Amino acid sequence: MLIHLLIGAYAMWAVLFLIDYVNREGLHLTWWQWTLTLLNVLYFVFVAEVVYGFLSEGAAQAALVLGLLTAFFGVVWAVLLKRFVFAKPAERPRIAGRSSVAAE
Repeated sequence: MLIHLLIGAYAMWAVLFLIDYVNREGLHLTWWQWTLTLLNVLYFVFVAEVVYGFLSEGAAQAALVLGLLTAFFGVVWAVLLKRFVFAKPAERPRIAGRSSVAAE
């Protein structure tokens, strides 16, 4: 029971950390960027709960295999979020074919 509270506390800490990070860096995120970020946090909660569920059932090998597979996709998702959502506008990669003078 305590592990569920710790997983939830970690998820809440992650959300509050991301809000503070956005405010400190002066980033402006749109609704879809926040949605992707919150879905990533919820995905990590899901992975942690699945691993804990397998461990509590005594299936350590299943917890390891499923945990590594699903955590890999979560880490890739987090890296993509950092690269494309949480990068400052000057650091964001240019998309081919888009004009850099859209505001004029």
